[in-house]
Amino acid sequence: MTLDVMLIHSFERNAYRARAMHDFLEFALNKQPEERISHGEVARWAGALDNWAFYNVTALEIAIGYYRGELDYTFCDGVMNDLWGAVQAGFGPGNIQVPEPFFEIYLAFDAGEYHRKPDKSDNPVADFTNPLIAELVTRLGL
Repeated sequence: MTLDVMLIHSFERNAYRARAMHDFLEFALNKQPEERISHGEVARWAGALDNWAFYNVTALEIAIGYYRGELDYTFCDGVMNDLWGAVQAGFGPGNIQVPEPFFEIYLAFDAGEYHRKPDKSDNPVADFTNPLIAELVTRLGL
């Protein structure tokens, strides 16, 4: 069984964890757009900054919500950026392994932040983020 399949099965079987992730996203949605999610807040929800399962399941929830049109790009990108900072803070000495599929989802939203054309006539969210998230959701059968 691949890691992706194991994550999906774990995600589907664990209703408590899914509810906690939903509650975390509700918490994030209720913050003002300019407010960042602190490392302390992440630790409160995750239990520890190195809880890779928390980041993976939360990132999957964000990807699914975005794909379904329930969450907008700005919110998702902001939360993923805040979580990425917390992931980096959770690296231990000699341990810089990043959680997957968290990092793949982070990179998909990150790709929407930057115009590639000098005149900014491109749409990086439509050109990069949307297809990357759609591919991930389809590949994982979400």
